[in-house]
Amino acid sequence: MNPAQPLFSAAPLLWGDTPETPVLGMPGRTRIILADDHPVVLMGAEMALCPPFSQDFAIVAQAQSAEELVEHLEQKPCDILITDYAMPYGEFPDGLALIGYIRRHFGHVRLIVMTMLSHPCLLQALLNLDVCALFDKRSALPELKRATESVLHGRRYLCPTFARILHAQTLLSAGADKPSASLSERELEVVRMFVQGLSGRQIALQLNRSEKTISRQKRTAMDKLGLEHDGGLVEFARISGLHA
Repeated sequence: MNPAQPLFSAAPLLWGDTPETPVLGMPGRTRIILADDHPVVLMGAEMALCPPFSQDFAIVAQAQSAEELVEHLEQKPCDILITDYAMPYGEFPDGLALIGYIRRHFGHVRLIVMTMLSHPCLLQALLNLDVCALFDKRSALPELKRATESVLHGRRYLCPTFARILHAQTLLSAGADKPSASLSERELEVVRMFVQGLSGRQIALQLNRSEKTISRQKRTAMDKLGLEHDGGLVEFARISGLHA
């Protein structure tokens, strides 16, 4: 199934014509790495996935930064990775850069991304990177276990909120007489990091681009959106789901 295929269901999406062979790295247990820069989220995710007396999943490592996550992936075999999308504090990039790095270097790991960001272009970009599930962090935590079980059995999962957003974007695009202004993946990342408070220099270091390139991509994004001031960019990010 092509991850870029339009989505037409507002219900949780369990996607896959033929379920793949389940991944079981330990006898009867699936190895999971959790990553989030908020300890309370890690605690809640572990409680949802590993309630008392449950033997389905084993949390083999937890990370609170992108650097720590990559280190765990290099040292501790796992079957499924559940990671936050935005972990901005550290030298290693987060967001699409981190997800792309994981897909290139740890392609065997099934990937679930947790986020509160809801911009349709961003969600589609994650699907294009072969993310197996998208989980809205505002959802009830038991839903995370359902997403993990779906991925375990070879099915792609979208939470209801994100499925509705992508469905609406598909209908909007199909009904428009002219293409609506859309930002590229690189422009989206620059805007997201800018509204988080990072300077052009910090963004350039994280994304391994020049400050001039970052400035140009930010300016291009503002031109596409018809914005003249940084305040408008912050407001765009807020109302479009790029800034939680």
